[in-house]
Amino acid sequence: MLTWINEKAKWVIVIFAAGIVVGLLAMDRVPKTAQSYPVGIVNDKKISYAEFDARIKNVTQNQFKNQHLEDEQYTQLRSDIFRSFVRQIVMADMFEKAGLATSVVELKSEFKNNPDAVRSRLVQEAQARLYAIQQRATSQEDMMQSTQAYIASLPKFLVDTTFNKADYDAWLESPEAFRWNVMLAYEEELKNTGIPSRQLQALLAASLHPTSLEAQWSAERRLTDYDIDVAFASANDFAVDSNAVDSAMVKGYFNAHQDSFFVEKDMAKFQYVVLPIEATAGDDARIREYAMTLYYQLSDTTSTADFEEMARISSEDPGSAEKGGLLDQPAGKGVFVPEFEKAALALDSGAISEPVKSQFGYHIIKSYGKTTDSTGAVTAKVGHILLVVNASSETIDSLESILSGIKADVENTDKSFEAAAKERNLEVKTSAWIGHNDNIAELGYLKGLASFAWPNENLSEETGLVSPVLKNAKWVMSATKIGDVKGGDREIDLVFESIKNNLKQKKATAAAAAYLNSVADKVKAYVAPNPEDTTAAAPAAIEKVSMESKTATVEGFVPGFGYSNANVAKVLKSQKEGEWGPVVETDLGAVMIKVKSKKVADEESIKSAVHDEVANAGRFAGMNVVNEFVSAVENATPVESNLDLFYRD
Repeated sequence: MLTWINEKAKWVIVIFAAGIVVGLLAMDRVPKTAQSYPVGIVNDKKISYAEFDARIKNVTQNQFKNQHLEDEQYTQLRSDIFRSFVRQIVMADMFEKAGLATSVVELKSEFKNNPDAVRSRLVQEAQARLYAIQQRATSQEDMMQSTQAYIASLPKFLVDTTFNKADYDAWLESPEAFRWNVMLAYEEELKNTGIPSRQLQALLAASLHPTSLEAQWSAERRLTDYDIDVAFASANDFAVDSNAVDSAMVKGYFNAHQDSFFVEKDMAKFQYVVLPIEATAGDDARIREYAMTLYYQLSDTTSTADFEEMARISSEDPGSAEKGGLLDQPAGKGVFVPEFEKAALALDSGAISEPVKSQFGYHIIKSYGKTTDSTGAVTAKVGHILLVVNASSETIDSLESILSGIKADVENTDKSFEAAAKERNLEVKTSAWIGHNDNIAELGYLKGLASFAWPNENLSEETGLVSPVLKNAKWVMSATKIGDVKGGDREIDLVFESIKNNLKQKKATAAAAAYLNSVADKVKAYVAPNPEDTTAAAPAAIEKVSMESKTATVEGFVPGFGYSNANVAKVLKSQKEGEWGPVVETDLGAVMIKVKSKKVADEESIKSAVHDEVANAGRFAGMNVVNEFVSAVENATPVESNLDLFYRD
């Protein structure tokens, strides 16, 4: 019996773990809330759990089929799908208010003009139907006959190697076309979203078409080449001491520009204690003991244990386990770590090693024979069973117990979070401000942090001053919230450092400008080298000033300005040819420019550019204005989310 348990230990663990996962998933949900609350409410319209869950399943089945999703991915997926419902409701309200509706003519035109979109949907449904037919078959002959009969019933354009548009158009006019579920779904999609969206775009973009004069001005400006000399003093060379900007200056700037600093979403800040999840010596000893158990079974001539089968069951190397432990590369070429290669090359053909420790865990190695090449180099074809040394549940429980003690102290006594952590010799860290779907950078995703920071008011349980113990694969962590900002508020602490850095940058830029002004006469006297004259001496360099000659446009790269900087156009427009202009401050430092000459594009090039600008402006600008408009309406729409009632983040 013990031998059987040892041989099947991994399966027993997997089955037990699966049971735990099912239990956790059940705990993750709050069943009663499905009867009492919708998943969300948008403009008084409810998102039912049934609708939400159906869309979740549809996305996971179609986009993530056979993929394992981590907790963070599931949380992000639910958040994305919730936003898709919000946008759908917001858009539907806009369509209704604007009186936008889809006509039969528009639907037919859409189907006729997009055969590829229709065919891809039909193929998916046909494959699903065919699979169901094959599953119901009572014999191989029945399956073949049923399969052939079904394929014969499919529309001709779907099975022919060459697509026939006439056959497709004729099929669209037949009742058969809308006996397909995907066609009904596609029709609903076009009717409710696709076509009204384009109508809205046309409506919003109606006034966006530029006049020919505007387009010509833009084209001439964009296509004019300037031959220029540039003198640039970088702000990086005039770094400002941190003490040059104090709290009063930051507060003054914040108070003067408060409308620039409103918070777009709820934010929170935490003090937290974190412990790494690392295997202990005891964990290492347990894995080695288990590895030795497997080795003894494989070495026992009376045992029925088979290396390849045990590798499939027990090995934690996904790349080789399914191949019975067989590795693609031979040992002896330096592909594997030294301790592995040394043990592998020491084995005779068919021999199995005792567990060998490496940075990856414990390896039980089997040799399938050695070969020696013409140079005398020896390699061996090998397989292995890898047992990874991870922290055991006992180790993790002990870490959690430490953090649970902090929570108990804070909530049952008058100790502060910092004091309780200090008693346990633990460092208290402070997070940056994070939003609902953000992570503490050094820790990554921690399931439950968002629920602790922003508890749903409909949840009956108390969250407490300190979070429950939160963990991921690398860390266990406990936190207390020390800051909270609601979306739409202003909070100086949230932007203090960015304002301070901005003011320091402005001071550095001003210093660069002052310096460039002080050496302006040297800049004006500077003569750029002639690249064709290799005998001429290089001009004297000006300290902290880079000099460059180049040809540029207002939308190209100009040193000191960067790419497509709006200020370049202002500088070049006001600059007299042949003269150095004044010092101009930029985000990067300070610049002086001399326009040596300019070249306007020929008439045909400008005419072509004007045509393209008029044609494209409505299309691309229309898409942008619709996205901006919908996003603005979406952000202004009252939304109540009850995801926390159904899922623990």
